[in-house]
Amino acid sequence: MPLVAFLCFIAIGTTFGQGKNFSIDPKDPSWIVKTNSKGATPPAKDISDGYFLSLYENQNQIELQEEFTHVIREIVSDAGVQNGSEVSVTYEPGFQKLIFHKVLLWRNNQSVDLLKSHKFKVLQTEKDLSKFIYSGTYNAFLLLDDVRKGDRIEYAYTLKGQNPIFGQQYATHFYFEGASSIGQLYTNIIFGKNRSFNLKNFNFNTQPKISEKDGLKLYEWEDRLTKTHRVADFEPSWYSPLKSTQLTEYKNWNEVVNWGLSINDYPKLNSPLLDKKVQELKAKSGNNADKYLELATRFVQDEIRYMGIEVGQYSHKPNSPEKVMKQRYGDCKDKSLLLVHLLAPMNIQAYMAYANTYTTIKTNESLPSPFAFNHVVVQVEHHQKKIWIDPTISYQRGPADKIYFPDYGYALVLKKGVNALEKVISKPTGKQVSKLSFTLPDTTAEHKAKLIIKTTYTGNYADNTRSELAETGTDDLEKSYLEYYSKMYSSIEQAQPLAIKDNEATNTLEITESYEIGDIWATDSEDGRPYVSFIADLILSEMRNIPAKARKAPLSLKWPVNIEQSIEITTPEKWDLGLEPVEFENDFFRFERTSHQKEKTVLLKYSFLGKKNFIEGAAVKTYAKDREKVSDELNYYISWGAADTVGRGNPYLTVISIITLIILFIYAIRIYQAKSEYSLQQLQEARPIRGWLIVLAIHAILLPIGLFGRIITFGIWDYQVWKNLSIESIWRTYTVKIMLILQAFGFAALLCFSILGIFLLFKRRKNFPALYIPLLFGYICFLVLSSGIYLLLKHEIGAFVVGKEISSILISITWCFVWILYLKKSVRVKETFVFPYSELEWRTEMIKHYNHQAIAAQQQKTNDNENV
Repeated sequence: MPLVAFLCFIAIGTTFGQGKNFSIDPKDPSWIVKTNSKGATPPAKDISDGYFLSLYENQNQIELQEEFTHVIREIVSDAGVQNGSEVSVTYEPGFQKLIFHKVLLWRNNQSVDLLKSHKFKVLQTEKDLSKFIYSGTYNAFLLLDDVRKGDRIEYAYTLKGQNPIFGQQYATHFYFEGASSIGQLYTNIIFGKNRSFNLKNFNFNTQPKISEKDGLKLYEWEDRLTKTHRVADFEPSWYSPLKSTQLTEYKNWNEVVNWGLSINDYPKLNSPLLDKKVQELKAKSGNNADKYLELATRFVQDEIRYMGIEVGQYSHKPNSPEKVMKQRYGDCKDKSLLLVHLLAPMNIQAYMAYANTYTTIKTNESLPSPFAFNHVVVQVEHHQKKIWIDPTISYQRGPADKIYFPDYGYALVLKKGVNALEKVISKPTGKQVSKLSFTLPDTTAEHKAKLIIKTTYTGNYADNTRSELAETGTDDLEKSYLEYYSKMYSSIEQAQPLAIKDNEATNTLEITESYEIGDIWATDSEDGRPYVSFIADLILSEMRNIPAKARKAPLSLKWPVNIEQSIEITTPEKWDLGLEPVEFENDFFRFERTSHQKEKTVLLKYSFLGKKNFIEGAAVKTYAKDREKVSDELNYYISWGAADTVGRGNPYLTVISIITLIILFIYAIRIYQAKSEYSLQQLQEARPIRGWLIVLAIHAILLPIGLFGRIITFGIWDYQVWKNLSIESIWRTYTVKIMLILQAFGFAALLCFSILGIFLLFKRRKNFPALYIPLLFGYICFLVLSSGIYLLLKHEIGAFVVGKEISSILISITWCFVWILYLKKSVRVKETFVFPYSELEWRTEMIKHYNHQAIAAQQQKTNDNENV
């Protein structure tokens, strides 16, 4: 605590004017290249924070160890006045000098010189102090007066000096783009002819302009109106679309290894404290190498607290293990070197390794340089296998060869002869298994539900939870858990304190929560029924909530993720609450849901396994849609007094059907009464309904009955289904609702005309085939539409029911096509359905025809008799 208080005190201390290696010199360095300072104005869409840089000039003289920067900032809005009215430069006075050459405020092409030393404040600002890192950096800060919209702020300065830890070898990385467009960008590097640089471009192929200046080599890069890059949500830390160039004098990774070995070496280390700790660890482990490795790792991780004093050369050079043991704190390199020295007396081969927690899988694309890394870990060679250990991760338990090591991508092991990066071994075996056990009361107000949550953490999940417990404490954890569940159940109360069991040998942590929930039954505002909702919340929180559209940037996923969550519900009465199993797997994850019921208890089990830590931008659209599918399966509802999801009818669809029926009934009467031409001979020769027409007649009678069956029996017109759609995704809600409305119109039309068809069939009306063939086609469309609805409502209806119903639909469609062909091709159909409307009219004509025939026959007979 005294150290932290001291650091906080010096962090806010200020120094005015000269001092702290800060000075003013109106003359620019003599070695710089004169450049064009007139930059273009970017489009408004490429300007952020209300200002832009019309010029950014960065020149580097390696032999003099000087870096010159020249900036012109243009204010274009009131937001720019707020965000851009100060000049600030960070440097480390331990090895750097800051020299300001100019600060000008331009207005109406007139400049005001603001380069006054007493206006500058040199502040010791430790930006990473919250991360327990103290680097000794200062900030020269100048707040400008009377800045207005339309002003230009121009300033230039030189940083002189280089961290001596790197010796004379030089490496750097230049970036030529950023979050805002730059009007004019100029970058150079000037160095002696005896130096040789390796160069690598990223995201572009243009080589620098190469020339000479004052007997030195000159590399130049220049660009105008640079491209703007906006950061997308959840970009991986290693992703960078920016144009940049890396330069290094290091010829290979072995040179970096040798540099690392040289700065980490303490050849004459004599540490009684270290020796004492070694003897203590040997005694505790019984001289067992495996146990010694575990205890030594645990000591460095847990008992050497993380704190980095990274001033000057100690930005990269670790403190001696003796010093770290005395102060009982250190950063990643301090802790790693200490662990290596602790393991050596037991002949356990261990090596420091450089890694980068940001570039990870892209670290191997970097040129050899110490600047390619930001973290130090340890690689142990033990029992002919490699064990990776991060000494900065606290509260890891279990054998050392089983503890979790993050996926840092590639690392450089500081071992003599090593000349390449090595892929780290990261095998997450941890898992979170959570079981929520609900005991539901009846709907009596004074009765409370009971909720027991038992969560078991293993591997990396146990490490993280154990660390959270150590940092926040049990009381705060209880409060956070209760606050979380109160968002779901407003009347929840803690029934028992948290019960925690920690098995450090197996690295298994178990937490049991106990709650009581009053008024767990909510009332449905639409149908008045009590209901309770449940959700497998752990899984959804592990998935990125991202719009379903492709993008250029890849998407980082939470990883590693291995979760199993089950919901056990004990109901007051025995209900049939089962769900069909669901299994879903793609390139990103695997999801599974199963259910089991015994008497009054139903058990829902959900499992989710992440398979990747990132996906390409083109796959984001697919990922978002698949996430929505998983989300659809995570909600579960129980309504009191219902054995299934069927409830009262849907008023909207019912009204649509009734109105449609009334309108079409009037139209059907007109069809029934429509007159047509007819032939008395056909009427006389009309064939009765026999053979296949009897089967067709049975089909016609059963058709309207089947329509009612499909609508009522399978519950897709249930109002609960309609209401539940409102909590789904927008596209699914509107798609299903539109399809249901179309189905309601179709049902009414088919019902009306199928009944009409029965009358026309038995009347053997001439227009029966002309009506029934379109009716059958319409019925096919209705069945196809129903299939789509069943598939979209698979969750609500059940996969088994859907599969069975679709099979039935396919059979019905087949029969429809058979009858269509029969009605079109059958001669019997043509000879049977010949009668017109009205019956009275054709029967009268028929009687007249028969009478004429009878009279004619009688007349013929009389004539024949007279002739005889």
